[in-house]
Amino acid sequence: NDFGNPPIFVLVCAWYHGSLSRSEAESLLTLCKECSYLVRNSQTNRSDYSLSLRSCQGFMHMKFTQCKDGKYVLGQNSPPFDTIPEVIHFYTTHKLPIRGAEHLSLLFPVLVQTL
Repeated sequence: NDFGNPPIFVLVCAWYHGSLSRSEAESLLTLCKECSYLVRNSQTNRSDYSLSLRSCQGFMHMKFTQCKDGKYVLGQNSPPFDTIPEVIHFYTTHKLPIRGAEHLSLLFPVLVQTL
């Protein structure tokens, strides 16, 4: 990924919304049911990614942290994964390790609306 190309998951994952803002993510998720999610670029750091999730309390935004070895973790307590799609796939069948979302999994991807 040294050539400035987007990471490969950008091209294949319909739940990746690119440089969507936090408020735009929330307005999309407003129309969705609990456990709907999407991934977007972090607004604070362009090279980071955030998971936006609809919960019964409203919305949650969690950052994917890239470790020194290049692996990704979600929040503080997730195991490390090689890629963000692997993180997403894992949490479609496991509960999220996030306070306030312990009972939630990633069930309903919010797909990018391609025109």
